[in-house]
Amino acid sequence: MQRRNTAALIAGSLLLLTACSPSATPPAEAERPHGYVEGAAELTEPQLTLATVDAAGELALLDLIDESVKTVGAIDGVTAVSTDGRFVFATGTGGVTIVDSGVWTVDHEDHSHYYRASPSMVGAVEGDGDAVVTGGGTVTAVTFAASGESVLLDSAALGDGEIVEVDRVSADLVAPFGAATLVAAGGTVTVLDQPDIGIACADPRGTIATRVGVVIGCDDGAILATTAAERVSFEAVPYPAAVAEAERATEFRGRPGRPTVAALAGASGFWLLDTRERTWALLPAESPLLLVAAADDTDGNVVALASDGRILTLDGATGSTRAATGPLLAATVAAPALLAGVELTVDANRAYVNAPAEGVVYEIDYADGARVARTFETPDSPMFFAETGRLS
Repeated sequence: MQRRNTAALIAGSLLLLTACSPSATPPAEAERPHGYVEGAAELTEPQLTLATVDAAGELALLDLIDESVKTVGAIDGVTAVSTDGRFVFATGTGGVTIVDSGVWTVDHEDHSHYYRASPSMVGAVEGDGDAVVTGGGTVTAVTFAASGESVLLDSAALGDGEIVEVDRVSADLVAPFGAATLVAAGGTVTVLDQPDIGIACADPRGTIATRVGVVIGCDDGAILATTAAERVSFEAVPYPAAVAEAERATEFRGRPGRPTVAALAGASGFWLLDTRERTWALLPAESPLLLVAAADDTDGNVVALASDGRILTLDGATGSTRAATGPLLAATVAAPALLAGVELTVDANRAYVNAPAEGVVYEIDYADGARVARTFETPDSPMFFAETGRLS
């Protein structure tokens, strides 16, 4: 049965909130358990949280376990929101505001650790215009499109509530990759401070981390960066010659920790990039699509937002529609200005999408007939949205 969350995402003053407070006295180093993180509680399951920003700039966190809501603070003039799995990056007036959601997952390949600490406003990085934020490495990159300047921040310091700038580079796109930093500029992707490592990439747009490595989209396909013995290697993954006229991929979405990701190929189809096999597949869609994300589960499910406001579960082998909701976002897609903040995320069990005009966030069980599992109502429209607590 569908459950509805009526907890208010209300406006509030800037708060430093506590959640699952750890012991005041940390254990001695010899007594610390594997995976210990000072200042955080380690729990047995992912601490998934939905971050929403309303039209007034109020950022709130909805806990998907107990459905409680906490308002963290206000941000002026928000135009975009993204996340690296822990931090929420809100582009607004004068720069990018960074919020620590206080929930995150650390992947140790054969197992994971799940953490919860106090959410807080970390601070802001000044800059003009649109910004793209990429994390997941020892640095977090904030790249401002207007200036072409990328500000590199110490990721560990962000976890301590501090903004520490470590470098600035001129680039079209920057993608942190563990201890390395990938820089796309001048038609080439290189490793920062390692000029002997590079590969051609014209018009770089879109990047995502997968189980295999880091993807950067190029006009003729993608570059895949992998690492072995602490050295980065690049491989070109070109589009198949037979589909060279299809629209290129520019924005990738997928389930964290999986090798296959999806991207739109215009409105009439979508790409799947399998980074393990180094292959592209171009699949037709039965309905025009606005967003698409690869679940990469055992059934090969792909989740999409159709132009009529339905959420679709698609067959990753054929592109055919396996299941669909009703037109959940009909009012939102009828107002194109609202689509700028709509996000679609997938994890191991559910997909989430915000519907600003409808004033809700939907939780979809994409593997069970695209069933609407929960609907989270908000008194103020969730203009922007990000899911935190998952893998970076």
